[in-house]
Amino acid sequence: MQPDVRKVPAWDLPTRLFHWTLVVLIIMAPITNKLGVFFWHKLNGYLILTLILYRLLWGIVGGTTARFSNFVRPFAAFGYGFDLLRGKARHFLGHNPLGGMMVLLLLFVVGAQAVLGLMTLDDIPPTVEGPFASKVAESTAELASSWHRRGFGIILACVALHVAAIVFYRVMKKENLVRPMITGLKDAGTYEDAQAATYGSLARAALCFVIAFAIVFGGIKLFGSNGAFM
Repeated sequence: MQPDVRKVPAWDLPTRLFHWTLVVLIIMAPITNKLGVFFWHKLNGYLILTLILYRLLWGIVGGTTARFSNFVRPFAAFGYGFDLLRGKARHFLGHNPLGGMMVLLLLFVVGAQAVLGLMTLDDIPPTVEGPFASKVAESTAELASSWHRRGFGIILACVALHVAAIVFYRVMKKENLVRPMITGLKDAGTYEDAQAATYGSLARAALCFVIAFAIVFGGIKLFGSNGAFM
């Protein structure tokens, strides 16, 4: 008979929904572009931007492990990295300091890709124009278009690094980082940041999403070319 391992809260539902929804949208972005369904490609980008803004808000008012104040510690990341190289075991209920830096990097590169898409102007038939392409200088639109085309490669590199870290922890550290992001629970233990997470309010999460949605879609509608989304 297997021993009963007590579980403790680690990731709240809004954080987990954000994580997996963003994964799906990142996967769909190149697919919709490759298939030439640019209505859905643009909508996909707007939703990504909405999620990034939502996560920034949730990082302030969300559950304990979701808050940036809990895991954004740049200087601590160096110490954690040295300890990792030395094989010293350190355990965190939420993101460890290096993982926190990876979260910020992913939010930045994915968010930047979505923002660049707003200003992209591609004359290769069929013409694809972001809602703000005509609102900026032509040179700015061309620069945005150039980096938007390169951007997914940068995202892929960051995702590959993220996945490699997950595999490393699973194989070398015997720590499953994926399951808690599905169930929201981790084995009880001694963690440096907290022994159990306090989950964020679902009502507060819904409000954060509504605010993010209104800013992104309202801004595009009000200030985009001809007030159009697509």
